[in-house]
Amino acid sequence: MKKTVILCLALLALLAAPAIGFAGQSDRWDRADRMRERAELRRERREELRDRIRARAEAMRERLRVRHEQHWHTHSFRYDSHEVRDAIRDAMRDVRRELRDALRGR
Repeated sequence: MKKTVILCLALLALLAAPAIGFAGQSDRWDRADRMRERAELRRERREELRDRIRARAEAMRERLRVRHEQHWHTHSFRYDSHEVRDAIRDAMRDVRRELRDALRGR
């Protein structure tokens, strides 16, 4: 009876040991997969962040370009446009003349 129990326990140990070992390895593989997935997720997040930073910088450059262009357009309109200045002067003359005629005609 003792020999049978010992032989059964030895046989059980021989069959159970690999199963326990493989179960532990399975957990290691799962952990490695999770770590790999987390690393991939971090990599994707970094790329998304870089893309957002690039897009933000591009938008800022475009805003500055338009601002600069608008500034010089306004500057040139204000000082270099003789036609506009002459048109405004003529319009003011016409308004003054019309007002003078209207007030004299009372």
